[in-house]
Amino acid sequence: MSKLKKYRKIAKKIYQVLPKYQQMTDEELQDQTRIFQEELAGGRTLTQLLPRTFAVAMEADRRVLGLSPYEVQVLGGLALFFGNIAEMKTGEGKTLVATLPMYARAVAGNRGNFLITTNDYLVERDGKEIGAVYEWLGLSVGIGVDVEEDDEKRQLYANDIIYTTHSTLGFHYLFDNLGTELSKQYVKRFNFVIVDEIDSVLLDAAQTSLVISGAPKVQSNYFEISDWFVKSMEDDDYEFSEDKKKVWFTPQGLDKIEEYFDIDDIFSEQYFDQYRHLVLALQANMLKKNGQEYVVEDGKVVLLDEVNGRKMDGVKLNGGLHQAIEAKEEVDVTAETKTLGMISYQSLFHKFKVLSGMTGTAKTDEKEFIQTYNLKVVEIPTNKPSRRIDQPDQVYLTNRAKIDHSLATVQAGMAAKRPVLIETGSVTMSNLYSLVLLENRIPHNLLNASTAPREKLIVSEAGQTDSITLATSMAGRGTDIKLSKEAKENGGLLVVGTERMTSKRIDNQLRGRAGRQGEPGESQFMVSLEDKIVVENGPDRLRKFYEHGQKRVEKGKLDPNNALKQRVAVHAMDNAQKKVGNSELESRKETTGYDAIMSNQREKIYVARNRVLAQDPAYLNALINGALEKVIDNFISDHRKMQLNDITNFVYNNIDTGFAFQRIKDGLNGNFKKKNVRQFLMAAAREALQRSLDRFRSPMQLAYYKKVVILKAIDTCWIDQLDYLQQLKMIVTGRSAAQHKPITEFTLDSRRGFFRMENEAWLAMFRNLILTELDQNKDGSLEMTFP
Repeated sequence: MSKLKKYRKIAKKIYQVLPKYQQMTDEELQDQTRIFQEELAGGRTLTQLLPRTFAVAMEADRRVLGLSPYEVQVLGGLALFFGNIAEMKTGEGKTLVATLPMYARAVAGNRGNFLITTNDYLVERDGKEIGAVYEWLGLSVGIGVDVEEDDEKRQLYANDIIYTTHSTLGFHYLFDNLGTELSKQYVKRFNFVIVDEIDSVLLDAAQTSLVISGAPKVQSNYFEISDWFVKSMEDDDYEFSEDKKKVWFTPQGLDKIEEYFDIDDIFSEQYFDQYRHLVLALQANMLKKNGQEYVVEDGKVVLLDEVNGRKMDGVKLNGGLHQAIEAKEEVDVTAETKTLGMISYQSLFHKFKVLSGMTGTAKTDEKEFIQTYNLKVVEIPTNKPSRRIDQPDQVYLTNRAKIDHSLATVQAGMAAKRPVLIETGSVTMSNLYSLVLLENRIPHNLLNASTAPREKLIVSEAGQTDSITLATSMAGRGTDIKLSKEAKENGGLLVVGTERMTSKRIDNQLRGRAGRQGEPGESQFMVSLEDKIVVENGPDRLRKFYEHGQKRVEKGKLDPNNALKQRVAVHAMDNAQKKVGNSELESRKETTGYDAIMSNQREKIYVARNRVLAQDPAYLNALINGALEKVIDNFISDHRKMQLNDITNFVYNNIDTGFAFQRIKDGLNGNFKKKNVRQFLMAAAREALQRSLDRFRSPMQLAYYKKVVILKAIDTCWIDQLDYLQQLKMIVTGRSAAQHKPITEFTLDSRRGFFRMENEAWLAMFRNLILTELDQNKDGSLEMTFP
């Protein structure tokens, strides 16, 4: 049985019980939440209550919002409840759909139920408007906008249902696992989540991990030296990947590095940091473009959002890449910071017991959703048949011809008194096109990053007959354009695309602006062989076709204003999008692969941290004993032939600087066999440890001391390991030239790094326990100075 057929059967049961709830008073209907919770406590399941919980939510929607869900919206809600992606076209009321499964899941009262969306505006809008339904039914709702203080976080995550963004949830989770108190961990439950615009969050945003940076590292002078060296290199000293998104040194380039810096093997461990800086300088100079990925303002490098061109003040690239760009642009190189926490969206959303999502376009990427998230796409039929006309692309040789024809299409729409929505792929293009419209005396509203505060107003006016709206591809997403009566009579909204986007999925989102809820509408894309996506991803055959066409134009044998009909031109966009799509898929796979390795290490550390935070005496004492044994055993195994000065140095550096030398000599009595040395060091360490712990008369203070010094050791070493992993990930791609697989290299090196970190953590724990100094403040509190 297909999923949709199964959901139709359940929907039938929902409509059978709905009249019962429609006849109830407000008080009776509101009391159903309590009744459901009592039944659940008595052993009933959420699935058994499903028809009734959906019916109650539907009737609450009608009474609170004045909206009654259609049957297709009920089907969409069921798809979400059972952990699928509901593909619902634009205008089908996805916001209302979410109320049904969210109430049905949250009624259990076990918290950890999230509605994740792409920006703060939608969080606040939907959290307030839709949240009113849940609150009317007796559930609590939290809105995760501008939540930074501990009290605000505590209140937010104590709610039954939480509206927030993907990045806010991710950062709060990472910050939780940097704290020193279990009571200050707020993101504890991952029960049920609906991800609005799930393709945007789990595909488009998932190519990079969330990173928290903090403590500054010792400033390196390698940045300027590496930048100078890379700028002196020639074209055959490095090569690019086919999609131009990666670059590495060729064997010839590596030879130049080793010769110039007088190095035998640049890949050896002692030159790890130097090679990392050279790779960063290469990436900064060859991959990062001023005006595209960043701008330089007032002597600072400011990043640009790739999707909407918005300036991202205060945001920096991690792993040292930001500093490499600063060196390239010859501005002050800021302090490089260590990575304190990192997680991919794939790992974050895998934490949920039930993951679901909504979007207008997911079927094109269903294979990836299944492979990465085990999510199937359920296509929900539209409430009314679509009447939108999607015209075939018009392909031109040049941008000039494309813009002229798109302008003529806009003017035709104006003459027909239809609202027109013009879509561009970037902020730069939207600003240029705005100038073209002004030159032709066409009044319009511009919607991009710079006019975002007016977004709601602009979108509200976009459905009027005299409205021309110019927008970037993603602007206004999540907000429907509502047509006036006259606009519907004149053919509905006309969407004019001035270029195809990086994927068909985004193109379909743009087309979906028109023809909502069975309204009339039309979409038309104008493209050229000079479009960025084609130039960067088109094959040589297409480049030759373009050059040949230009020559024919010069000879007067081809009119550039005529649309191209040749197969190579007509399929140019589809082929370019396929190439970009494959590249982005590989990028997400790479992110997932790296994070899967990091995730194992992160989970081990977070589990250990939480057990330390719980202050279980047995666990803390086991760690303390383990630290003594591990450190002393590691010291002994590192020294094949033990010397007196080796043992003396170990004692003075790690146990007691005032330990009497004669006592060491007498204690060993000239016997440097491993068993004897171990016995002596263990006795000395236990004595020093006991002396350290005896400083505390209060059991509470002693427990706190153990917790803090152990936690300090774990955190210090984990931060160093995270920083190492970030650096390692940055440089392993450069080993492609040496016939290594980056992910394999990363796996091996990160594993070795983790074992090394464990030994360093044992040593740090050992030294913290014994050598931490205490100073008593006037108020009786103790201040610790770690060794």
